[in-house]
Amino acid sequence: MKYNIGVIGGAAIGGFAPSQTALDYAYQVGRLVAEAGAALICGGKSGVMEAACKGAFEAGGITVGFLPGMEKSEANPYVQVALPTGVGLARNVLTVRASDVVIMISGGLGTLNELTVAINERKVPAIVLTGTGGWADRIQSIAYEGKYLDERRAVPLHFASSPQEAVQQALKLCRQMFDA
Repeated sequence: MKYNIGVIGGAAIGGFAPSQTALDYAYQVGRLVAEAGAALICGGKSGVMEAACKGAFEAGGITVGFLPGMEKSEANPYVQVALPTGVGLARNVLTVRASDVVIMISGGLGTLNELTVAINERKVPAIVLTGTGGWADRIQSIAYEGKYLDERRAVPLHFASSPQEAVQQALKLCRQMFDA
């Protein structure tokens, strides 16, 4: 079975752009996802999503983007399967549900929304790639016991400090879910 690894992270929009570190890490994550034979799932737009898609695309992988609007032309140039949804930010739910695991890189409110959808639905494990800025660097400090998003403490966040560690964790979680 081919795993679907989601990459959630900051877009370049409204004068904001993710840090160069976030973009470099996203590119490496995308490349490693493709090299592992997994499909890369994302929101299909700019910033972290584009960098991850570029890495996966250049490594011969499959890239899928759930777009907020109705036009395939909204997708970054490295999305191979562009899925226009016409549902705006509600596409975050689709992105997460299509993923077996998500890796969070940097991120603003849209990324935070994707993370909470993943955890709240208790379906999609989430790995936070620290050192990339945005919510990825703040979430652990406000989490219960440094790893839970709510007081139920039902679904822990996982943390990684390098692209290699993030993808290794993602693959391990996928194997535990599907190959056990």
